[in-house]
Amino acid sequence: MNEYGHSETEELIYGALKREYGEVWEKMDEEIVQKKIDASKKLYEIAVDDFRKNQSAFNYNILITAMLSLQYWNQKKTKLFSLTEDF
Repeated sequence: MNEYGHSETEELIYGALKREYGEVWEKMDEEIVQKKIDASKKLYEIAVDDFRKNQSAFNYNILITAMLSLQYWNQKKTKLFSLTEDF
């Protein structure tokens, strides 16, 4: 555990998300973020079902990954579309 109470697994997953997509406060296109949220929700639902059926270490790690992904994308800032924006 680090000083924030995160496990090494959580740090690895969050670190991979940050390297690939940036910090949560770094804005991305809203459409991309929404697609990632939708995919994360599906992964979370599958992971919960799998963990309920079999509480293995593998399924636990997938569940943690799904929860962190969903949390990351729900917190991710988006660029707002503006009707006054120049094209």
